[in-house]
Amino acid sequence: MKETSKIKKIVLAIIIAVIIAGIIISIIYGFNKGIEYKESTKIEVNIPNGYEKEDIEQIANESFSDKNILIQDIEKTKQVVSVRIGNYTEDELNIFKAKISEKYNIEQDKLVVYEIEVPETKIFTLVNPYMFSISLVTVLSLVYIALRNIKKDALSKVIKLLLSLIVVIGLYFSIIAITRIPINQYIMPIGLTIYVITLLITVGNLNRE
Repeated sequence: MKETSKIKKIVLAIIIAVIIAGIIISIIYGFNKGIEYKESTKIEVNIPNGYEKEDIEQIANESFSDKNILIQDIEKTKQVVSVRIGNYTEDELNIFKAKISEKYNIEQDKLVVYEIEVPETKIFTLVNPYMFSISLVTVLSLVYIALRNIKKDALSKVIKLLLSLIVVIGLYFSIIAITRIPINQYIMPIGLTIYVITLLITVGNLNRE
């Protein structure tokens, strides 16, 4: 029993240390955002005869030294493609244009290319769409636990549930901050899944106590 208690204390200490480290790193350095959320430039190219996304990606990788590139289709007809990139030089852009012209038989002076500056996306903007659903589910779960255990340690179990959720989500984002995993379109759905699983498991365990 003492050994189990000691292990629990060590695990708790590690979790707290990770969360604190994550908070410090996120305050000092912020999160490592993927190219889709960084301040960047969208290079939109009009290719009248259509293109293959894989070809554009290959050409972009050959042309630009910054390999953090996002290729996006602008139209379903695949006539306008967007290359989103953080940093590049005028020479690299000219090489890119030349390769596109050669690949798709377009005269360089007739190649239509737009450079569009894209501002950085704030973390709050990424989290905001999920706030209502998370808050609603959390409040309903807390009310459920309180009513189900109204005659036995209701407040204690409500606090346990709330702390479990805070710790798990805090640990999740702290690990992302510490390891510098790029924030992309999958980070929030994964976080929401972990949150819901934690909620269900914790509620189940509290009901069995």
